[in-house]
Amino acid sequence: MPVAGHSTIGGVPVAVVAVRRNSEADELEVVRGHHPTPAWPGVAPPPDAKRHILPALSFIPHPRRELRIGGQRFFFGSVPNAVRCADCGGDHHGFGFVTSDDPTAEAPPEATKHTALCESCAAKRAR
Repeated sequence: MPVAGHSTIGGVPVAVVAVRRNSEADELEVVRGHHPTPAWPGVAPPPDAKRHILPALSFIPHPRRELRIGGQRFFFGSVPNAVRCADCGGDHHGFGFVTSDDPTAEAPPEATKHTALCESCAAKRAR
């Protein structure tokens, strides 16, 4: 599923939409200057839209998505292939929720350990 965000192309920060992920290389294929619409993803990017290949970790989803689970802050972003979901153990999700370095005031002391959750498990925990 396409994900809107920001990255740097040619040293310039730009709005992009990630349209495909190469999991083996930890890269994203992005389209610059095309933003999701209510019809998305049922509509392809315009044929003249230039595609770029970027390191997955250079991509910052926008708008920012945050969940608070058990006193911890989780942010949605690109997740490296080596990272597995803490709940289901799945990998190769591409995007998921990762704990923040800045825990909430009510977070227990052991909450400083980094945790990654796939979207499905994060949604279940947030209920």
